[in-house]
Formats: sequence, structure tokens, C-alpha cells
Amino acid sequence: MTKRLLIALAFLALTAYAHGGLVDPVIDGNELTATVEVGGLEAELTIRFENVVGLTPSNLGVSVHLLDPLSPELLGRLPGTQALGGIGLGGLLNLVNDLVTVPVGFPVMVRIDPPTDSGLTFEGVVEVELYTQLLNYQAATPLRLFKAPTGSGTFHDVTEDVSPGSIRTRSGGGHFSDFMIVLDLRAAADVVDEKFDRLGDLLVTHAGQIDATVYAGLAGLYVDAADAWAAGNPALADTLLEQFIADTEAAAGLGDVPNVWRSARDLDNVDGELRSAARTLRFSLGLVQP
Repeated sequence: MTKRLLIALAFLALTAYAHGGLVDPVIDGNELTATVEVGGLEAELTIRFENVVGLTPSNLGVSVHLLDPLSPELLGRLPGTQALGGIGLGGLLNLVNDLVTVPVGFPVMVRIDPPTDSGLTFEGVVEVELYTQLLNYQAATPLRLFKAPTGSGTFHDVTEDVSPGSIRTRSGGGHFSDFMIVLDLRAAADVVDEKFDRLGDLLVTHAGQIDATVYAGLAGLYVDAADAWAAGNPALADTLLEQFIADTEAAAGLGDVPNVWRSARDLDNVDGELRSAARTLRFSLGLVQP
């Protein structure tokens, strides 16, 4: 039996029971900090709101899961995964991904899934930060924070900051998801392209919920930023996205962009989604600027 297969079987055995949650949560105003622990692996989780009602540990619905980095189910949710052809262990298609991988030092997913009847409600952006000493920070580190819809869907890069100590990653959003730290070796320019596409898709998807005049202004800023990027001017693109973020927040404050999420999942927090998508795009643009 190959070493790769033995590792995979070991992780599969662990995931049968290795599910954890919050340890010693502390709430301070609009912020919750706690240790998350599973299978002997630990990290510090911080969830930070601009404005929140009903913030309690149980209302957040946090669970922590040990991952098998080689599992076909997980690989199928990572961008860039390719099918090798043929059938592997358990009758599943053989998959490979050399560019986006789960670090063996911290194969952990944090799921934030508030119960629908919890009454948790927040406005604007919610920030999620993971800090672990199990991964080492280096200059130009490829470690990133990814998220995906709860329980399914492709993970994507939502990183807004990566800083030392040993690794501290932060992202934002307008709703909750599955989160994990990954090694992303894709070209920075390709990630920027992907994030421009994602921001554009969000604008189009929520166009009918945004005041028409506001939408026209935001769409103009988006197009100008995308054109600046295509023309080889990431600094200008970054400046335009900064204005996009400010205008979105201001419009939300006036009621022209929806900005509320609640546990019933009956509202779209367009403000939180747009600002967070633009913020992670600015992070990636910063990696390609001279």
C-alpha cells in the first residue's frame, strides 16, 4: 500500500469522529473570539461585525472539521482540480490539484452556519479571522483564506490580509460559509481575473436590488477598474475599487443598497457581499503591483 494511500486512509478514519467547535468563547461588543479545536489542532477564530443583534456562541452555529486533503469530495470543491481518468479507491474518479491544496499542517475547515431560528442579524460586512501557530509565515506566503457555500460548492479566495504570527488570515463577507486556509500557487494575475469576474457577477445578480442611479455609478467604477487592470495599470484599478467600496457603503447607509443578513436567510446582504468582493480583489491587486 502506497504512503499516499495510507495517509488518505488515516485521514478518512479520523474524519469519522473528528468534529470540534468553539472553546472558551468571549464576546466583546460586536466581536467574538474563541479557540477552535479538532483532532489536536487549534486556531484562534475571531468573528467581527459592524453591527449585530443576537450575538451568542450558540447563535453562530460554529463547527470545526478535520479534512482529508486527498479526499475526492474536497478536491472537487477546489479551483483548478483536474480529473486524471480512471477510477480510484472506493470507485471514485481520480482527481489531482497541484496548485490549490490543503496544508497537511492544518487540514481544518471552520463552518459558520447559524440556526435559522437563532434570530442572529447583522448589517454590512462580517469579518472572519483565523490565526494558527501550526503554519509558518514567510514573505510572499501563498497561504490564503478560502470560503465556499455551506456544505457544497467551490471554494474561492476571499483573503483580505495575511500577516505574521504565525499565520493570521482575514476575510469579509455578507453571509456565512465554510472557511479553510489553503496553499494557493496559482498566478496572482489569474486570481485577479477570477475576482474581477466574481465582483462583476455579484453586481449583475443584485442589480434589481440596488437603486438605479447608484447601480450606474458602481457599474461605471467596476468597468473602469477592469479596464485599468486590462491596460496594465493595477494601481489605478486599486484606486477605483477603493472608491467603489466607499460608494457602496455610503449608499447602503442611505438605504439604496440592501445591507442586512439574518438567520432566516430571507434577505440579501448586497452591501456586505460587494464590499468584501472588492476588498479581496484589492488584496490580490496589491500582489501584482510593481
